[in-house]
Amino acid sequence: MYARYKSHDDATLSYMEDALHRFHTFKDVFVLWRAGKKAKDKADALRPELVKKRKVDEETNAETWTPSKKRREMNAWRDYISHEIDISKELDADFNFPKIHLMSHWAEQIP
Repeated sequence: MYARYKSHDDATLSYMEDALHRFHTFKDVFVLWRAGKKAKDKADALRPELVKKRKVDEETNAETWTPSKKRREMNAWRDYISHEIDISKELDADFNFPKIHLMSHWAEQIP
């Protein structure tokens, strides 16, 4: 919004640079939703591997688990699988927007 001002002085340029810096500081909260098709496909391919591990764990320990323990373990595995998929998406996602990079040069372009 600062870039839309009709005129700028040192203060407004400073505000604009500060706002851009704050955006870059906190942009990681958006990374999960920036995962592209390849990142999502890779994360989705991870799910069957994790489900196989869960089944092996269940088969190994099923005889010793009570129904409540089994429910807790299944919930823990569900949360673990979901978390691992989210991490995979975050690692492969990027925040490479040319328009955002160009904003870092605006202040120096204004005479």
